[in-house]
Amino acid sequence: MRFAIIGAGMAGLSCAQVLKQDGHSVTLFDKARGPGGRMSTRRVRSATDEIAFDHGAQYFTARDPVFAEQVSAWAELGIVARWAEAGQDAWVGSPAMNAPIRALADLHDVRWNVRIDALTWDGHWQLRSEAGLDGPFDGLVVAVPAEQVAPLVEPFDPVIAEAARSTISDPCWSVMVAFDRRLPFQDDIVRDAGIVGWAARNSAKPGRSGPEAWVVQGSPGWSREHLEDDSL
Repeated sequence: MRFAIIGAGMAGLSCAQVLKQDGHSVTLFDKARGPGGRMSTRRVRSATDEIAFDHGAQYFTARDPVFAEQVSAWAELGIVARWAEAGQDAWVGSPAMNAPIRALADLHDVRWNVRIDALTWDGHWQLRSEAGLDGPFDGLVVAVPAEQVAPLVEPFDPVIAEAARSTISDPCWSVMVAFDRRLPFQDDIVRDAGIVGWAARNSAKPGRSGPEAWVVQGSPGWSREHLEDDSL
């Protein structure tokens, strides 16, 4: 069978891996320019260096036995590393958070920079984007954040669309900032400090290099309160 997957983050790519192992043909579509999703890394060019910020998920854990086996394989390849400062079960991509996503994407047919706007069904699925129609596909997986699911699936399954609409993600304002010298903080991580839900010395993660770089993320409550602010 031929499958389409909308969303090439960890969920979409993991699904593609299973389908491919079962002998199916899989094509993934993602609106981003490249691998990352919730594990994105943003690179900024300064006057002297390129600075990388993990501005999405700060680390991940591997508690499911099957996923733990995959993480161990990535570790042997140098794609992930333990980050003890965040916890004994904390892992990060190396040299950037999106490294495992990039490794998975390299194994599949992923169409980047493609935003799927609508679906059609005539016995097979077709996917509509600015470039036109892609398809036909025998099966379809939608692996994007809940807020993006409802407009796509509403014409075909209102129950799933309503479930998606009622699943609200917590917002998170994030600041990425670099300095020309190390800040006078002994710890590399700050948690739950007032309006700051998380702050981390990104440059201290395993495999990182370059100048002092921090990612500061607001708490969910504060981020929700200020989500629509024009300026902070």
